[in-house]
Amino acid sequence: MKVFSIIIPTYNQLPLLKQALDSVLHQQGVDFEIIIADDSDNDEIATYIDTLDNPTIRYFSHNSNGSAADNWNYGLSKAKGNYVILMHHDEALTSSQHLSMMAEALTKADVAIADVEVTDDGRKSSRWLSHFTKKWGIRHPEWLFLQNAIGPTACIAFKRYQAELFNPELKWLVDIEWYYRLLKGKRVSICKGCKVQSTHGHAGQISKQLDIMQAFDQDRAIITQIHGNDVRLMLWLYKLLVLRTKRLLRRI
Repeated sequence: MKVFSIIIPTYNQLPLLKQALDSVLHQQGVDFEIIIADDSDNDEIATYIDTLDNPTIRYFSHNSNGSAADNWNYGLSKAKGNYVILMHHDEALTSSQHLSMMAEALTKADVAIADVEVTDDGRKSSRWLSHFTKKWGIRHPEWLFLQNAIGPTACIAFKRYQAELFNPELKWLVDIEWYYRLLKGKRVSICKGCKVQSTHGHAGQISKQLDIMQAFDQDRAIITQIHGNDVRLMLWLYKLLVLRTKRLLRRI
């Protein structure tokens, strides 16, 4: 059995996938498998993976129903490793020791969390705020609905038997609600020295295709029905303090 399963859901973005894939293939010191869950509307990615002829990579074609989260869950269902990371095609591991360091962190925890560096239109910026809020968010996951102190899903590694599926009914808060369930009541370790690069601003970015205010209101109704008062206040504050400010600044 492999130590890690790295799941890369992808859709029509071969250049980004190559970057993500390359960052995993250069990992050292730990056995891993790579699962490509592809719901593209063409054969470009399938053809590329076939040319690599690499037994480490397991390719699966997924028939899209319009929900990205369904493809993420499809990839999760294929994992066989002891530990799992779900890494979108616009993310990459910045160190060749990333998996070995995360594996070490997971020997004493159920979930390990890496840092994130965001690249937006070629400009790099670290999520400095998360350094102050990450530990609080880990201890009190409901606060993540107000401030995502984790970053993208690739920042989280977890034991496969404790995996949680994404809620495919959600659009805007799908990752945050997943973090909430994944972290609640778990032993969590912050992996110092591990960093994920996340590329923003590209044409295929999901958030660019959403009416964010509408998506948030729909998600809030679903989440409060499931989780009730544990998250109700945080969702109200997020709309009041974050979304309305972004709307005033014309960022959404």
